[in-house]
Amino acid sequence: MEEIKKLLETQKDSMTKVSETVESLAGMQKAYEDRLKDIEQRLTPRRVSLPGVNEGKESFSFMRAINAIVTNDWASAGFEREVFENTRKRAMSVGSDTAGGYIVPSEYIGELIEYLRAESVVQAMGATVLNNLVGVPVEIPKQTGGATAYWVDENEAITESELTVGQISLTPKAVAAMVKLSNRLLRLSNPSVEEMIKRDIALTLALEIDSVALRGTGAAGKPRGIANTPSINTVAIGTTGGAPTFDTLYDMQYALQAANAYRGKLGYVFHPATRRRLVKTKIAQFSTDTGGDYVVTPMVSDQSLVSWMGHPYKMTTQIPINLTKSTSTNCTEIYFGNWAELIIGQWGGLEIMASKETSTAFEKNQTWIRIIQEVDVQVRHAESFCLVSDATIA
Repeated sequence: MEEIKKLLETQKDSMTKVSETVESLAGMQKAYEDRLKDIEQRLTPRRVSLPGVNEGKESFSFMRAINAIVTNDWASAGFEREVFENTRKRAMSVGSDTAGGYIVPSEYIGELIEYLRAESVVQAMGATVLNNLVGVPVEIPKQTGGATAYWVDENEAITESELTVGQISLTPKAVAAMVKLSNRLLRLSNPSVEEMIKRDIALTLALEIDSVALRGTGAAGKPRGIANTPSINTVAIGTTGGAPTFDTLYDMQYALQAANAYRGKLGYVFHPATRRRLVKTKIAQFSTDTGGDYVVTPMVSDQSLVSWMGHPYKMTTQIPINLTKSTSTNCTEIYFGNWAELIIGQWGGLEIMASKETSTAFEKNQTWIRIIQEVDVQVRHAESFCLVSDATIA
């Protein structure tokens, strides 16, 4: 009986300790949740506040705003007019010129920005996007050199060395999208039409931003993209180009590894024709085997291709397939790199301009809507990217 009593006391003590441990863990979990919430709040981008219109951001309608701009009748677009007026007042207070257009601040186009990110290949790969930039230029630091190690004899002074830093500058450049709507469609208040317009704007802007981020010349008002950034890594397939293989992709990986830049959000971007060429690779191409088996089994899983490549990829038709190298006129580009080192800066919101008298708009009973966004693109470290520009597509 005494033994049973002692056993029960022991079990009671154990249960008490378990209960105390559970309470302690619950307290720790609450502390972690509070800390996580604080971090999320700190990382949430701060948005500009517009006096008088902080409520009802989801109520802003592109359709009502555009229709009011064209007809100059704001009876059904009072909220939109208030947004424009407050934006204009704020812009004037900092010396910006808003003549000729109506600016929609970023806080009212969050859904449109999400659409743009979803459509953009470089953003999907992990490009760093800086929103709501203010001032010109915006300077971002980068490390250009590191400390150096030396061997020293006893009682000798250590040679001094230090980190060296530089900076890249972002300056706004205007990218525009044109959307054409029938006036009948414009008069409709159907939410699905609103979504269609947003997606059309986002797709048009995303394609153009992708184009300059990859191949921008840095001239004629365009940002300079990866392909034209000095000192990036390159891999050449042959004197007249050649078919891209998995060996080509591994050589691109090695280029970053040799440059101590093989880190971050690594992946490939190329034209769909490049994927087509890779998935059609057959075992017989690499041996005396006369069989026609594919290296990557088609239609099984895209993950099989990714496992062979070593990193994820995205495709875009913004990359040309008619580049020339020697006698080859069917060359294309393959990009590989740490996409977090591609910086995309965006200033403010979108500027809307609309007209039903532009070009053939009047005779076709259309309204043409022009959307302008201030953007710049910079590569933070050239060694973080590698380019193949002579991959043949057939």
